[in-house]
Amino acid sequence: MSDRGERPGPDADGLPPLAVIVVNWNGAAVLEDCLASLRDADYPDLRVVVVDNGSTDGSAVAARSRHPEIELLETGCNLRWAGGNNVGLRHLAFTGWSGAVLLLNNDTLVPEGSLRRLVSAFAQRPEAWAATPRICYADDPARAWYDGGLVGRWSGWIRHAGIRRLTGHLRSEERFVAWGSGCALLLPPRALAEQGELDEGFHLYGEDTHYCLRIGEAGGRNLHEPRALVLHRVSASVGGGVSPRKAWLRSRSHLRLLRKHWPRRTWPVLFVSQVVFLTGHAVWHLWHGRLQTACAVWQGALDELRGTPYGW
Repeated sequence: MSDRGERPGPDADGLPPLAVIVVNWNGAAVLEDCLASLRDADYPDLRVVVVDNGSTDGSAVAARSRHPEIELLETGCNLRWAGGNNVGLRHLAFTGWSGAVLLLNNDTLVPEGSLRRLVSAFAQRPEAWAATPRICYADDPARAWYDGGLVGRWSGWIRHAGIRRLTGHLRSEERFVAWGSGCALLLPPRALAEQGELDEGFHLYGEDTHYCLRIGEAGGRNLHEPRALVLHRVSASVGGGVSPRKAWLRSRSHLRLLRKHWPRRTWPVLFVSQVVFLTGHAVWHLWHGRLQTACAVWQGALDELRGTPYGW
């Protein structure tokens, strides 16, 4: 595993050098396993940059102690996913890095050989400006969490293909998809040069979809390689799958995404579909006795439309 700087070209295996950016915020429970999996990932020329967003749980200190091969950047405050990754991208650019970059969540595990398969598939498709592996639940690896990103161009419904389905029932061939998950998103120099940094206006959620939609609008494509695998401890850092905070953030980011990418001619249909979408989510939470979460679904959308400051 290389510790810094650019490598001039592919190694003996024909694989180009790869940099991985891992953004961490109070990830003591997950970061060590993520870094250990990268150490054992069997990728010949791998550079790992950990961006710590002002953690107070000792995870940054532990990472530096246990993994001296990583580059640790400490921001001193929580810049969230987009801001933290942008710090990592700027650092790589400053040090002269000109290779591909993998944005990787700190609550993931990378099985041995997966990086090789992802980069190899990507290198053979020059039209691809981004690539993602299949992402499965860490506590149920036979079941997919992400198997490609789907977008309803008129409905505005954005979702994961294959979610919660057994992987044996899913397609195994690589294919192009509408968007790639930022949980594990591979970006080549061309995408970074033409699209630049992530949009920090997305407080949390939607930044990855926004970036990939920008790639599509610029003429690039998003590749999905199901034979590469990443395991995800879903929602380990945002308070679980049904917290009011998560529901509020997701609704707000979703509305921001629609306003940025959907043309006005689609808005009449979009309005109806989103009322159905948001109402359905709120009713589902009410059915399960989560009144605060149900309210947060609608509050997030209304706060985005009103331009209410985030406040936290």
